[in-house]
Amino acid sequence: MKLGFFGGSFNPPTIAHYNLIKKALEEYNFDKVFFVPVNDHYSKRGLVKLDDRVNMLEILIKNDEKIFVYKTENDKACKAIDTFKNIKKDFPNDELVFFMGEDNYEKMTSWKDYEELKKYNYIVFQRNDKFDANINDKNVIYMRNSENVKISSTIIRDRLKNNESISELINEDVEKYIKEKELYIKDN
Repeated sequence: MKLGFFGGSFNPPTIAHYNLIKKALEEYNFDKVFFVPVNDHYSKRGLVKLDDRVNMLEILIKNDEKIFVYKTENDKACKAIDTFKNIKKDFPNDELVFFMGEDNYEKMTSWKDYEELKKYNYIVFQRNDKFDANINDKNVIYMRNSENVKISSTIIRDRLKNNESISELINEDVEKYIKEKELYIKDN
């Protein structure tokens, strides 16, 4: 099977995250795609608990038969290479493709075990209007994303703190979950 894995904090998951996966499923014929949320040890300001982020992702994908959530181990700090190896171990006979935004792809040279990481297959999403898709690696596909570049989890968190609407940026049921749990109202 051809499987895609989209790693990130998904803090919270946006309609852009979902739209990117749907677009990749359609354009590149994946059998399944998995959201891979970072664990609680990931150092990011305002990161809500993994359980809440997984719950929001599950709400987001509840009506989709090809999109799933892959949970990393929560008991230790995992680097990208550790997560990739865990996925490879869990899906040894499948074709694996890892999704990431152009911002992370550009930073990847500084990540642990970069030489090994660059051997994997990637779809790199456009994250801003200025990106020059000058990616020449044979194992990388660049996917334009101009309709989603103005949507981000940061914008959603900022709007929530300012008691502003997020309706056009997020799934309605995910928004309800956030409000019921009072997430992102204050800094963690």
